[in-house]
Amino acid sequence: MIKTLLRLLFILQISAIAQAFAAEKLVEEKNYFASLRGAETNVRAGPGQHYPIKFTFKSRGVPVRVISEYDNWNEIEDYEGQSGWVSQSLLTKKRTILVRTNKEYIDLHSKNNEKSRILYHLENNVIGQYLKCVEDWCAIEVNDKKGWVKKNEIYGDEDLKTLEIQDQQLGQTGAQNQVDSGVNAKNEVN
Repeated sequence: MIKTLLRLLFILQISAIAQAFAAEKLVEEKNYFASLRGAETNVRAGPGQHYPIKFTFKSRGVPVRVISEYDNWNEIEDYEGQSGWVSQSLLTKKRTILVRTNKEYIDLHSKNNEKSRILYHLENNVIGQYLKCVEDWCAIEVNDKKGWVKKNEIYGDEDLKTLEIQDQQLGQTGAQNQVDSGVNAKNEVN
């Protein structure tokens, strides 16, 4: 009887230890770009629906940097340096870029040089598909047109090693209640 009771107690202890290890999930640091899957995405203060909403994206395809993962939640950082948590189901690993300029527009060139033909004028907040980057230029696709833009005029193309160094030196910044980057206007140049 005592042996049976000791075995049962031993099994219960092992079970409790196993459950404690299973319940303890660690935040795993990451560093890659993804994009928002939906037309509206709530970004929360923590990894779960019980955390309050910090801000909302109102555009599909916005590029974000995934900085950590916890369970099925990803901590992301946006083009303004704001961070928060979204469900993994709201992200896609499809790489996109976002035009970020103080100018009226930037040019989408047919080749990766200033003297090449201009295909489009891209306004601020235009979202395109990331193809590749070569030196100071990135190949992108916007509305089925492929072309080249200057690397310093877009977000979502950064060398991730460079970002890690910048994060260590500068820290994180940015605060805004709601992000509305739904402008996708562009003008074709003939």
